[in-house]
Amino acid sequence: MNEKKILSYLGFARKANRIVFGKEMIRSYLRENRRKKVLIVASDTSDSIKLDWRKRCQSHGAFYVELEHTNKLNLARAVGLNNISAIGITDEGLAAEIIKLVRPGGEDNAKDQSV
Repeated sequence: MNEKKILSYLGFARKANRIVFGKEMIRSYLRENRRKKVLIVASDTSDSIKLDWRKRCQSHGAFYVELEHTNKLNLARAVGLNNISAIGITDEGLAAEIIKLVRPGGEDNAKDQSV
């Protein structure tokens, strides 16, 4: 998985105002009726929060991406914020590109919604 490229896409999404962060905004985003939903979670997020987001992504049909080498601070820096543990992408084009980066075969092979 190319985490640097994912962080770059997050920067683009932030400039276009196409990200959501914070518990309530992410929960609302996951409940929305969208074709492509992606939630990106930092590596140092607590296990209980990771489990909660993973379950919510599965129940709402969202794609869950857990970054292996990017902590909360670096994730937040990518979008110009402080201490962010999870970010949702509201732009379906960028979400599709992130899915292609994470999964071999891209969207066609993304049946299991978590990484």
